[in-house]
Parts: sequence; C-alpha cells; structure tokens
Amino acid sequence: MQATKKSWVHSLKNHIWWILGFAAVLVQLVPYLILGTDSIVVYHDQLDGEMIAYILHSKHLFQGGFFPEFMGGMEKSALVMPAPMCVLFFLSGHYFAAYVAMHLFGSLAGFCGMYLLGRDMTGRKWIGLITGVLYAYLPFLPVYGLSQYGIPLLIWCFLQMHKGKKPVLCILYSILYALNSSLVLAGFAVMGLLLLEILLQRKKNARYPLSAWGAMLAVYIMENIGLLSQIFGGHGTVSHKSEYVLTPQPFWENFWTEFSKGGQHSQDCHTYILYLAVGMFFLTAVLFVKKSLLPPEVRRVLGKYLRIVSALLGIVFWLCCISAFWNSSAGILLRNHMQAMKGFQLGRVIWTTSALWYMMLACILGIGAELARWVWFSLGADRKALLSPVFLVSAAAVSAISILSCLTAARILLGSSLKPNLQKILNPGYSMLSYSDYYALDGVMDQVRDYLERVSGQDVSQYRVVSLGIDPAAAYYQGFYCLDGYSNNYSLDYKHAFREIIRPELEKSEYLASSFDAWGNRCYLFSSECPGYYTIEKNGFFFQNYEIDVKSLYDLGGRYLLSAAYIQNGEEQGLYLMREEPFETPESYYRIFVYAIRPQGMK
Repeated sequence: MQATKKSWVHSLKNHIWWILGFAAVLVQLVPYLILGTDSIVVYHDQLDGEMIAYILHSKHLFQGGFFPEFMGGMEKSALVMPAPMCVLFFLSGHYFAAYVAMHLFGSLAGFCGMYLLGRDMTGRKWIGLITGVLYAYLPFLPVYGLSQYGIPLLIWCFLQMHKGKKPVLCILYSILYALNSSLVLAGFAVMGLLLLEILLQRKKNARYPLSAWGAMLAVYIMENIGLLSQIFGGHGTVSHKSEYVLTPQPFWENFWTEFSKGGQHSQDCHTYILYLAVGMFFLTAVLFVKKSLLPPEVRRVLGKYLRIVSALLGIVFWLCCISAFWNSSAGILLRNHMQAMKGFQLGRVIWTTSALWYMMLACILGIGAELARWVWFSLGADRKALLSPVFLVSAAAVSAISILSCLTAARILLGSSLKPNLQKILNPGYSMLSYSDYYALDGVMDQVRDYLERVSGQDVSQYRVVSLGIDPAAAYYQGFYCLDGYSNNYSLDYKHAFREIIRPELEKSEYLASSFDAWGNRCYLFSSECPGYYTIEKNGFFFQNYEIDVKSLYDLGGRYLLSAAYIQNGEEQGLYLMREEPFETPESYYRIFVYAIRPQGMK
C-alpha cells in the first residue's frame, strides 16, 4: 500500500505541469458553460461564413455536390470547411456545443505542442507550461481547427521523427493535422516549412518525416480535389475570384506591420518577444566581451539559445518578406498574370510565424533562467560581483525578460475570448453582439418561419429569402433557403445576376460598388444608407430610400425579404409589407419586417 501511494505521488509530481496547463486552458471555456449561446465570440470570418460551411456540410454529408439552401443552390466548393474532420462535431445538431468543442480541441493541441517544444528546447517544464498556456490563449479563430493551433505539435512530431522516436504516433498526428486544417489557409505554408526542415536535416533519419509529409499531401489533395480541379483543370464553374481587383500595399509598411504585430487572423501579441529577441543579441555581445567572468557552461547554453533564436528570427523575417511582396505592387503585377490563381493568398505564410515567435520566447526564458541561476550563485560566491558590469547587465536582462513576458501575457489575456465573456457575466447588460444575437436564437426567426408557412402553405424549402440588415448567416442557421450569402468561391455568373439586384444601391455608394465589384465575397443586399453594417439592432432606424431591382430578385427566385428595419418606400419598389407589426421578442436583437417580393405589374 505504501509503495502504491509513493508511486502515485511520484506520478503526480511528474505530471503536475501538464495538469496545471490543462486546468489553465479549461478556464477560458468556463464562461461558455455559464453563458451558453449568450457568449460573445468573434463573428467576422467565423459566424458569417465558416460556421455555415460546417452546418451545411453536416446536413448534406455524402449527399451530392450541391447545397440547395445556399445562394439558390450552389456547388459545395462554394463553402469549403477550414477543418474538414471537425464537421463531426456538428452532426449532433448542437452547433454552439460544436463551436466550443472546436475551441477546446484547438487550445489543448496548442498547449500540448508548445509545452513539448518549450520543455525540450530548454529542459525546463515550467517554461513549457508558460509558453504552452500563452499559445493556447492566443486569439485564433476556433473554426480554423488546427490550422494555427496545431502547428507547434506538428513541429515537435517532425523533430521527434528525425530522432527515430514515436514514428507511428507522430505520423498519425500529422494526418490528423491535415484532416483538421486548411490547405489554402495555412497548410501550404506548413508543408513548405516542413519540407525545408526535412531537407536541412536529411542526414537525420528522414524516412519517417518524409512518410508523414507524403501522407499529409495525400490527405490535402483528397480534401481539395474539387477546388484543385477547378483551379488547375478548368473544370466546374468560373469562380467570381477571377474578377478580383487586387490593391497593392506598400512593401515596407506591410512588412513592418506583420513583422512587429502579425497579419490578419495571426495577431499573436509578439511585439515584446521581438524586443526581447533583438535585446538578446546586444546582451550576448556585452556578456561575451568579458568571457572570463562567465563560466564555460553558461556561455555554451547562451550560445545554443542564441543560435535557435537567430534561426527562428531569420525564418520569420523571410516569411514576412514573402507576404509583403505578394501584396506589393510587384506582387500584384505578377498575380494579375496568374488567372485563376491570382486570388491565392500566399501572404497566409504569416500564419505559421506565431508558433515560431513562441518558440523564441521559450529560448529567451531559457536565457533568463540560466542568467538568473548564474547571478544567484555569484551572489553566494562573491559579494563583490554585485558591482561588476556583467552582473549588472545580467540582472537587468533577467528583469527585462520577466517584465516583458508578463506584459505579453497581459496582452494575450486582454485580447482573448475570456475578457468580453467575463464582462458579460459581471454585467448582463454588456452590449457586445453575442452568438445568440447574431444568429437570432431568441425565437424571432421561428415566428417568421411559422408565419410564412401559415400564409403561404409552403415549407422553407419551397421558397427563397434574402436578408437586409440581418446577416444571411442567421437565416441559414435557422434553416431558411437563401439567395444571399458569404462565399470566397461562388459562380461568376451568379455574382453578375445578383449585382443586377443591388445595382441601384451600388450606384449610390462608391464604397459599396468597389467592395462588391473588386472583391464580392459578401453577396448581400447592401444599403447606401448604412454601408458596412450587416446587422441592425432594433431601434429607431428605418430605410428612407432603399432601391433594388425587384424584378431581377424575383427572376432569381426571391419571394420574401427579411428586413431588420422598416422600408419607407418599399411598396414603390415592389416590396409589400406582409404584416404591419414586426416580428420580435423582448430579448431579440432584431426586429424583423417581412416583405413579399412582387415586381410592379404583378398581381
């Protein structure tokens, strides 16, 4: 019995860092359990498109090549899931629970990977704990699965395979990563970096890493066969991306922004890590001037960490250069000659840099730990060392590393999902748009659906709707069949047909016209009276002069328009208010006016 107890205590001590890390990761999900669908989540590029992709794919898994609900009946390639295997979370129909599961899955993978890298690079578990938890809290979008969260664990697996360790487990994770990430968002960049790593370490047991790399490539090809066929084989419909108008960005300005702050969806609070990385070079230069004052083992450890930081910083530098070039005038000139590939976002290579920054932080913490240990023993050995330049520089470096690391942690916490949800718990009246608000889960859409079924005698599959002042994602979430939607790869012919509907409003606003014609991923009913607003909360606002081509909308199949505000000139346009009283509930974010679409002259 005593031996069993000692064994249990020993096991607990060995795994205490894992337990603390897992507990810290779970803390950020507690507000989801308290608030439920009233939780606040990022809706841009998440609730408006990616969540709908998972929902519709889960409804039509292994069923044909079209979504009958989506934009009048669009090919499945119009909604590609960023993490295909995560569709399994959505099969139950509990979509918010699926979102939380994706967040938990990604965060835990991020923690495990960065913990293992930090521990192995420095030999200190507490450093692995710090970097692992910080990485797990980075404000990545959960809908992207392992695209960003899973990179550190993938790097660790490849390093292990070069050592001949855990090959089967590491190959299986590599396949899991490919199944739960996006080739076009991060996968292509990850594959490129891993291939470079294999080539640089080709003498170190490359058989397993090459096998894992090949397996990932095969998975990505199978997942994206339709998209790849469309791009390279010329099969399928012509994508609206062929009309993208690319706007160049200043090279050096874009480079510095991404090098110091990160890019879109990869803002990882690494600014202080950059300062520390640069500072380490000056620190090392100062310390190595007085070699006699530093023990050989200290110089050796500092040199090892500095080489790793230098290599990682160099990789980040070149990735930022690639991204900045791709969006510069020269890059745009090149892309305009690439036809179907001109919309390819090579700048997404920046998504891989987050893992590299926090690997740097692990090495920097290792430098701080080594210097702190040396300073502590120096104090005990020789009190006069307190006045030596090397001692003072070392003490200052340890302080700087501690302070800037704490500031990094503070910025991460303030930018994470934890902050707004804690505010919501403490102040139920907190005004930020919630998951429930965005998708109208307060019953108002149920009222609309029941009313239309009662007056028309048709279920939702027999008519098509469009939304004004309500993101179409809300209608999709509630089961409606829609003509509008968010997609980065839909038919060019459909874009032209939809443009005829919104042409009168586009003519009133250069901003809206440029956004739709040059980009067009949002195929929405825009309004020049509130450009850029896709969700209108119930208040005193109403549309005074809203104009669309109602005949074109009717010809495309539209029968009802769901508006978040009253349209004063609706009847003049051929939009007939079906009920004077709008649909709403005391808790609803929206007040919905339902209009029947009848072109002038139609009875």
